[in-house]
Amino acid sequence: MNSSVLLSICLPVFNRKNKILKFLNSIDFFDNIELLIIDDGSTQNIGELFNDKYKYKYKFKYIKTKNRGRSSAIFDAIKLSSGDYIMIMDSDDYFLPRGIEEIIKEIKNNTDIKCFVFGTEILKNGKKIINKPPKSLCTNLTKLRADYKVHGDLKEIVKKNIILKCLYQQSYEYRFTPTSLIWSKLSEFVSCHTVDKCVAVKTYDSEGISASIEQVKFENAGAFYDLFKRNMYSNSYNSFYFRLKSIIQYYRYSFSSNKKKK
Repeated sequence: MNSSVLLSICLPVFNRKNKILKFLNSIDFFDNIELLIIDDGSTQNIGELFNDKYKYKYKFKYIKTKNRGRSSAIFDAIKLSSGDYIMIMDSDDYFLPRGIEEIIKEIKNNTDIKCFVFGTEILKNGKKIINKPPKSLCTNLTKLRADYKVHGDLKEIVKKNIILKCLYQQSYEYRFTPTSLIWSKLSEFVSCHTVDKCVAVKTYDSEGISASIEQVKFENAGAFYDLFKRNMYSNSYNSFYFRLKSIIQYYRYSFSSNKKKK
């Protein structure tokens, strides 16, 4: 590897200081990783968590911006990262014990693979759901959802030089854009390797975006229009149902965003 950092973990944050601290404490593997935190204008003093640069054994960058939304924060984090591979986390996520170590092991054992997909444990309404992809598939991220019917949150790890080509260029126009916009474009020219192991926990609560997701989608309809337009015309999957759903959503968000089909 050319870089001294093998994996950059990109973390957009806004307040939720206690959850961020839980996330930081879940990092139990320190070799060749970097944490890149984009603080999206928090009103809480998130920066004090990083005042002591010797407190953490891993490399990190903490950058505070004005409040612009999750979309631009993810874009910035990826652009400013220095690792060979990129992983996106949210402030309500945290790693399982040895989760990062498992990721690093897979990367080192498969240096020719550009994209990995791992499972997550999902905590929602007091219930735990184990969400893992099938073992050792070689497919693309859209096909994994559409044809293999793997739903729910997963953890994707992608080569930086690849993910840079797939960033949604209108990220600064919206406060929220679905990460699927990146994965949809990535699916057009890169396959992923699935690993049937959970490496992180995803939680849902009343403080998160998911609690008001329908309103968020309405307010950022243009980004969802672009996602379903891409999926509607994509050749990266076969499912008739998934394509039909994409067409329906395309017209739904076309109306919501006042865009007209040419």
